[in-house]
Amino acid sequence: MTDSATPRVAPLHRQSTSPATIARDLAIESRWPAWFTPRSRSARKVMATDDMEVWLLAWLPGQGTDLHDHGGRSRPCPAGFAVASGSLTHYTVVPGEVPRLNLDVIGEHESATVPATGVHALVNRGDVPAVSVHVYTPRLTMMRRYLFDESGLWLASMIRAGADW
Repeated sequence: MTDSATPRVAPLHRQSTSPATIARDLAIESRWPAWFTPRSRSARKVMATDDMEVWLLAWLPGQGTDLHDHGGRSRPCPAGFAVASGSLTHYTVVPGEVPRLNLDVIGEHESATVPATGVHALVNRGDVPAVSVHVYTPRLTMMRRYLFDESGLWLASMIRAGADW
């Protein structure tokens, strides 16, 4: 994108900064229009380079994702996200003999890192719509969805870029 609403990210800045920091910078200055759909959160790729991909997501109250990773050990993809408006509840799986869920509320202009092999989910538990910016380095090629219960974490499905989204 080259219109005036597209934030600029210098190549050196991308290489020397974490995906979460880039996402926060883009969320603060972003003027990309978000749109909301009643069935599920909406997602739109807004920027891509050889080494990075940026997505804008819009969430109505109650909308969220399943627990997922960004490629797992075979195709790890470090990521970060930031909330441009509203807030999101970020659930992360804490590994261990008995895995557990940790949660953090990420508010406007706050960011979070998603480790390359981390499993997480996002939900808009607020009363107002939320918009977030997600940065993947390198580009996201696969996600794996999980089920979680008292016995642990279980792989439910795999989805691939170009085929499933």
